[in-house]
Amino acid sequence: MGRSADANRPRDSLISADDNRRMFDAIAGYYDSTNRFLTGGLDAYWRRRAVACLAPTVGGLYLDVGCGTGDVALEIVRQAAGSRVVGIDPSQGMLDLGRNKVSQAGQDRAIQLVPGDGLALPFPDGRFDGVITSFCIRNVTDRRGALAEFQRVLRPNGRLVILELTDPVGLLMKPLFRVYSNLVMPLVTRFMSSAPAYRYLTASMTDFPSAERFKEIMETVGFKRVQFFRMTGGITTCFFGTPSAET
Repeated sequence: MGRSADANRPRDSLISADDNRRMFDAIAGYYDSTNRFLTGGLDAYWRRRAVACLAPTVGGLYLDVGCGTGDVALEIVRQAAGSRVVGIDPSQGMLDLGRNKVSQAGQDRAIQLVPGDGLALPFPDGRFDGVITSFCIRNVTDRRGALAEFQRVLRPNGRLVILELTDPVGLLMKPLFRVYSNLVMPLVTRFMSSAPAYRYLTASMTDFPSAERFKEIMETVGFKRVQFFRMTGGITTCFFGTPSAET
C-alpha cells in the first residue's frame, strides 16, 4: 500500500500536490519546447545519461514515475529495444502529449502511460526491474514515502535512478546560474510559457537538499549502494541505488 505523508513532518515540496498537477496541466503544451530552449538541448543529454545509469535490458520492465511527456520512457526503449515501460504522472495534460509522442514513435506496445501518484503506486511488490524518475522528486510532498514506494515495487536486484535539478555548485557555475535564472529565464518564459512556473522551478532547485543530504535520505529509507554524480556544474544530479533486500 502507498504511504501518506507524516502529519508531524512538514511538507517536503514548496507547493501542494494539487497545485503541482494544475501547474503542469497549464504548461503542458509549452513544456518540451521551453525546456529545450532554456537548456540548449542539454535536457536530452541528462536523460540519456540517467537511462544509461538505469541500464535497461531486453525484456526488462521499468517504471517511469512522473513520466511527463514520455521522453524518458522513449529513451529506455531506444537504449534497450524489447524492454517495456509503464509511466505514471498526475497531470492529464502531460500524459495526453506523452501518449501522442509514444504513438508517433510506434511504441504503443512497449510503453504505457497512465495516471498515477508516486506516493501510492498501483502495482504489486517486486514488479519492476528498475524505477526511474526525472525532474520529479523535488515536487513530491513526501519524498521518504515516495522512496519507500519505489523500493517496494522494485525486484530485489533492481535499481532506482533519480535525475533531479539541483542548486549548482562551484565558484563559477553558481553565480552564472543566478544571473541566468533571474534575468534570462523570466524573459524567455514570459513569451514561451509561464513565468511563474519557471520561477517555481528555480526556487524548488534551491530548496532541494544537497546531493550529500539526499543520498543520506535514500539510505535512511533503506536503499543500498547509493551513489550520485553531477552534470553541467551541478545543475542536475543523478542518484542511484538498489533495494535493501538485494542479495
